[in-house]
Amino acid sequence: MDNKEISSRIDDNDLKTKLDELLHWFEGNPNLPQKVEQIVLLRFLKCMQYDMAKTKTLIELNYSIRNKNPNLFIDRNMEDEMTAKGLKVSDIVILPGLTPERYKVLFFRMVDFDPSTRNSVEETKIFFMMADARFTMPDVEKTEKELAAGTLSDSDIAEGDVQIVDIKGYTMRHLAYVSIFVLRVYMRFLQEAYPSRLRALHIINCPSFLDRMLTVMRPFIREEVHKMIKYHTEGLESLYEDVPKDMLPEEYGGKAGTMAELKTKWLRTLKEKSAYLRDETYWRNQSQGRSRWSWF
Repeated sequence: MDNKEISSRIDDNDLKTKLDELLHWFEGNPNLPQKVEQIVLLRFLKCMQYDMAKTKTLIELNYSIRNKNPNLFIDRNMEDEMTAKGLKVSDIVILPGLTPERYKVLFFRMVDFDPSTRNSVEETKIFFMMADARFTMPDVEKTEKELAAGTLSDSDIAEGDVQIVDIKGYTMRHLAYVSIFVLRVYMRFLQEAYPSRLRALHIINCPSFLDRMLTVMRPFIREEVHKMIKYHTEGLESLYEDVPKDMLPEEYGGKAGTMAELKTKWLRTLKEKSAYLRDETYWRNQSQGRSRWSWF
């Protein structure tokens, strides 16, 4: 979900009232799943600046798209052979800490440059598995005591996401393995139904044929998102102007740890959340087939 507005603040008492109201609505809505984590509802609320009507619309759209594309958003298991392969050929990590603007930074890159290893379905599935696992946890570091208390506040959630995509190794041959249908669903969900606002998208290690790659992507990117994209063609110094250098992985000049260490941490998180990610009562609508939404 993209928008440059900074979310409004809310005190803890008002937040609890809104969360209780939203949970009651969610549980009584047959076009939604049976269960939802409270922190996930908080993310939807914050994304919509605590406007209840807009939040409900966003939630219904989110689960509508999920249920129309269960192969991407519901039928998932990191032990599946194809998913396991997808986890090996790409690095998708969420970096620790927040930027000074309180944005969360996500980092993506290929580790196997063979175009035949690309799988749009699995790459999309893995990205949203990672996102759904992350969304059940605060974006800020909390002590064990704070986590055990289970209280939520506006400050637990980042003000949005910054994505960094390293396209080193990409060739025109890779584009032949991109599913246009999956790309369309992925971009629509990310831009219209995702419970976090996209603040910037940084593309690093850009190839000389970048313009031809963009021709494929451009029809699926909304104008306001297109304006957020920054292409770094002359090294990483321009990236450091927007993302604190120390937040980045060691391979990119930072102090966040190596990509291997960061990936190991998030693979462990995915395993810990695997039961949640597979539990259809959190994802499949109770009255599938009768939803009033028909985006696809």
